[in-house]
Formats: sequence, structure tokens, C-alpha cells
Amino acid sequence: MSDDIWLVAPNDAYVQWQREEATGSDRRAFADQSIVQHCSMFSRFNDYLIAHRATVASFGADHIDGFFAELAQDCAPGTTTRLRYLKLIDRFTRHLVNIQLRGDNPAAQMLVNESWPQDEPTPIYLSSEDDARLQAVCVATEGAAFKELRNSAIVALFLASGVTAAELKLLRVDDLDTHGERPTVFVDKHGPRIARRVPIDAFAIDVLRSYHEARSSIQSPTQWLFIATAGGKPMLPDTMLKCVRIALRRADLSAADESPRLLRNTFGRRHILAGKTNEQVSNLMGLSSHRTATRLRQTVDVGVMLHGNRSNGA
Repeated sequence: MSDDIWLVAPNDAYVQWQREEATGSDRRAFADQSIVQHCSMFSRFNDYLIAHRATVASFGADHIDGFFAELAQDCAPGTTTRLRYLKLIDRFTRHLVNIQLRGDNPAAQMLVNESWPQDEPTPIYLSSEDDARLQAVCVATEGAAFKELRNSAIVALFLASGVTAAELKLLRVDDLDTHGERPTVFVDKHGPRIARRVPIDAFAIDVLRSYHEARSSIQSPTQWLFIATAGGKPMLPDTMLKCVRIALRRADLSAADESPRLLRNTFGRRHILAGKTNEQVSNLMGLSSHRTATRLRQTVDVGVMLHGNRSNGA
């Protein structure tokens, strides 16, 4: 791609770079789920730069500090969000230096003083109150165009079933069973994640039924459940990312990581709050270990302790 795209359309440039050139510390290409998360993070940083009349080619250490001050409002204590952002900024800025769009990398020196926490990082999620607010916008609007209905259904399915972006992309029309009172979605094995059939949480049933009916009525050369074009092409990760961000804005919400991972963690935590065991939640999320469920449960236990402390002090 032309290097000038970083100056004209930085979000598009970042997506292309992630897919075609960027690699992790092990020199391996990033997985789809990681790319979606990285694009979400980059987009938020770029939005900050635009709001402060800077670009990816001109920002300095003061912009990074200001961004982190704003980011702190959406980060729970104990997360590695700041460090993850700093590593992301360092990685793409090194690339811009290499292609001579920048002369320096202000993130490099900042990284010297940072280190990963010894304990497991706290996963990012929506609180129960914010979860309810997002659920409220996952609805089928009367007279909505197919694209609008599709976008709402995508967010609803992320939030109501805990599927990943890579899994949602590969769903077929028949994988969503909307018959009966409790629809389910079948998620085939993908990488290390096990195959599973997940009951869909009640708030998303109406919008997913409406979408399934609309999608089933379309004559398409493919059977993908969510299609990007009339030709039946599957959804791209960055399009799914935009669906999540738009839904969050409609609910007047923001988060440090506005990717499908945020909704997946929120789904898992919601079911822990509902009384499910770590094993049950891991099975719903297609996980072969209980590591993620354990980390999510710790956020619930901490919340209970804090609530108890406040009550005792009243």
C-alpha cells in the first residue's frame, strides 16, 4: 500500500498494515481476534489525536500522556490496558519511522519504565448497569433497512452468546436456530475453541429472529449468516468493530477496548453473576480451560467485597 494513506486515512492504513505486514514479538502474524482488538485500540487513539489537532505523523509524548489521562476514566484498577496501548503505539510508530513518515518514536522511552504485572491482568468488561444499557439498544427498529438490522443483530449476538469475531464471521444461516422460546446458535470448532451450542440470552431474541427472517429471505450465493454485500461476502473484522463502537455510542458508553472482546467478557461475567460455575461459563465460551472464567469471577468477588466494605461503613 502507499505510505501516504497513513496521512489521509490512518484507520484504513492501520487495518491494512495489521493484515499484510504487522507481526507480534514472535514474528508471527496476528490472529483475527487480535487484529480486531488492535484496530479498536488504534481507532480510539487516532480519535484522540484528531480531537487535539494532531496526526499519527506529528503526535508527541504530551499527546500520549493526555490520551492515557483520558483513558484512565474507563480503566478498572489492575488492568494492563495502559501497557497494551503503549506497546501498540510503539509498534505502529516504529513502522512509521521505518517508512520515514516520522523522525522519532516517543513511546519507546516510555516503555522502558513499564512492566507487566506479576498477577493475571483484569479483563475488561461492561458493568451490569452498562450491560443493561447496551442490551437496550440491541433491538429491531420498525422499518429498519437490512444493513441496520444486520448491524444490531451482530452486536446482539456478541453480547448474548459470547462468540468471538472470528466465530461470528463463519456462522451460517442454519447455525442460528430461532425456533422455540429459547433460540440457540451453534458455533463450530475454531482453533483452540471447542464446538458448542449456546442458548441466546433473552434480550437478543427478538432482533435475532427478525434478522434471521430477513437474511433467510435473501437469495445469496453463500450461506454466511452475516453478509457484507449482496454477493454474499462474509463480514470483515473492521466492519464488525464499527458495529460495536456505534452501538456503544448509541448507549452513551465508552470503554478502553471497544472490540467484540469487551462484549464477550461481559457475556461471561453476566453468567457468573447469574450463578453459573467456571466450568459452565467456560463451556458457553468454548474455552478448554477455566482461566478466563476465573479472572472474570475475581472481578465479581472484588465487587462484592467493595460493596460489603461500603455497607459496613455506613
